[in-house]
Amino acid sequence: MRMRGHCADDFPYNVRYEPYIRRLGLLPFVLQFKRRPLPVNHASLTALVDRWRPETHSFHLPFGEMMMTLEDMAMISGLPINGRAITGRVSAVNWRQRAGILIGVVPDAPLPGKADASKVRHSWLKQVRGEGNPCPQGANDVVVLQYTRAYLWYVLTKVVF
Repeated sequence: MRMRGHCADDFPYNVRYEPYIRRLGLLPFVLQFKRRPLPVNHASLTALVDRWRPETHSFHLPFGEMMMTLEDMAMISGLPINGRAITGRVSAVNWRQRAGILIGVVPDAPLPGKADASKVRHSWLKQVRGEGNPCPQGANDVVVLQYTRAYLWYVLTKVVF
């Protein structure tokens, strides 16, 4: 079995993003996924998959049953599990303008005759706020925050979703 690794090493990271990411409690998560994933022992991974029981959501091992907990996932991923949940309503109305306010660039309108997909492609985000256009050295706090949002958007959608 081969594991497909997810990382964000193809989107430039800037240390000026850290105060904003730290304030969200996501710094350990971001630092873990901004580099290439560690090598995986594929034989061990295959053995674990063979012992996984979907009925009980646990591993059946020779010494007993083992289950992943929410705390285990927090330790592995670096995502916080304590505190207030982030919730809200999602609306597709004026999404381009709202995205433009958040990251400083308005996504392109759909081509004539094409339906509006209400989504942003990773390739476009990398082009306007990543490799194609890194955060300028002398950028003010507003611009750095916009680049930070774009970076987080990229990392979260690429790694988590």
